[in-house]
Amino acid sequence: MSPAPRILLCAGHEPTGRAGLLADVEAVRALGGAPVAVPTAQTAQGRGTFLLRPTPARVLEAQVAAALELGPLHAVKLGMVPGPALLASLRAALAGVDAWWVVDPVTRTSRGEPLSRLSARHYLALAGERVVVTPNLDEAAWLLGTGPVRSVEEARAAARALVARGFGAALVKGGHRASGAVDVLGLPGHEVVLEGERLARPPERRGTGCRLASALAVELGKGRGLVPAARRAKAHVARYLLTG
Repeated sequence: MSPAPRILLCAGHEPTGRAGLLADVEAVRALGGAPVAVPTAQTAQGRGTFLLRPTPARVLEAQVAAALELGPLHAVKLGMVPGPALLASLRAALAGVDAWWVVDPVTRTSRGEPLSRLSARHYLALAGERVVVTPNLDEAAWLLGTGPVRSVEEARAAARALVARGFGAALVKGGHRASGAVDVLGLPGHEVVLEGERLARPPERRGTGCRLASALAVELGKGRGLVPAARRAKAHVARYLLTG
């Protein structure tokens, strides 16, 4: 049996696990990966309480260095990063690591509280042949500076534009679309439409975007191709919504 792929998860810590780092860890373990969890920030997100405190750069760098001393990393999932300085520290700490990156451009909570000072330009600068970006419809429009992305055809155009910016792939998530949960995976030269049934989301089952990106990182870390990895990640989120 092959050893479990080690997946570096960099995201904010939300203590209840509704989203962020704990949701990432749960997804990775569910798919047979070994999570390496590095919090980029501590957060408090209740009904009325909100607080965010970034992780000191020295702590983040030391945690990544320690993880690398204990074995190779097979994929990196990048979630919320509070600001440019921490992003630069993280990139420096991972210099020379040959692994897929899955970048989930999270800058706000679902209620709209700010989580990050990263700009679209910072995210676009992460582009590379082994980097997959996973924006939802609103995030895709923000990254590209375009009008709203709503229809499947608009999502295909957004995915195509992100790949043209240098990403190895772009998974434009359609879970917020009222007409159905259809995602679009953009690849060099073509797009793949990933059909899916729109499922009701119980209030306690949050963090679907976090889980999708983490599941994708696990599957890529196992050595799967982009299309089967994306399909398996999407199926994992559907199972989570149905069963928790």
